[in-house]
Amino acid sequence: MLRITSVLFAAALLAQPVQAGVMYSWHQTAASDTMPKGMNLELVFSDKAVAQGSLKLDFETACWIGECYDPQDSLLSLRYWIDEDGDGTRRNYINYGYRSMPQSGFGDRIMLDLSFLPGGYLSGSLLANDTNSDFEMKSNGSTFELLVARSDEGPCSFFGPPCSGELGQLRAEVPEPSSAAIAGLGLLAAWFGRRRRR
Repeated sequence: MLRITSVLFAAALLAQPVQAGVMYSWHQTAASDTMPKGMNLELVFSDKAVAQGSLKLDFETACWIGECYDPQDSLLSLRYWIDEDGDGTRRNYINYGYRSMPQSGFGDRIMLDLSFLPGGYLSGSLLANDTNSDFEMKSNGSTFELLVARSDEGPCSFFGPPCSGELGQLRAEVPEPSSAAIAGLGLLAAWFGRRRRR
């Protein structure tokens, strides 16, 4: 019975979706007086892009003129937002997703020139604009500086002083094993232990 259960569990694990890519997220190293606290940035790249060691992109999904297409498959998603109060509220939100409609309905402009460094770090330059919010940053080694961040409303408004100066790193996140995977490994270990006792 345990053998059948183990086989069924292994089949269920194989049927689960595989991680689509590698996610890098923002880790602040120095705050700025002009930048609100709670900046978040997450980028997901295809495994192929990371393996190549560098990536250069410059494209726009121009939906307002009927060209709502995405000419690349290396940057799978980019999410940027500010959560000043730490309550999960996303302001100045840019939510780019590969092969998905732009959040603003008009388009996304993405420009990046990045290198994937040893240890799971990024370096280079990055600009994103969804016509409602934008930001630009550049690195010295693995430390990025936010050059400017603007938005139609909320923090970093186009009508106020520009936000800039925050320092941080973009580091690869190691995915945690799912509970199903852990349970499956436990069942397989029990099965092998039972076989060895026979």
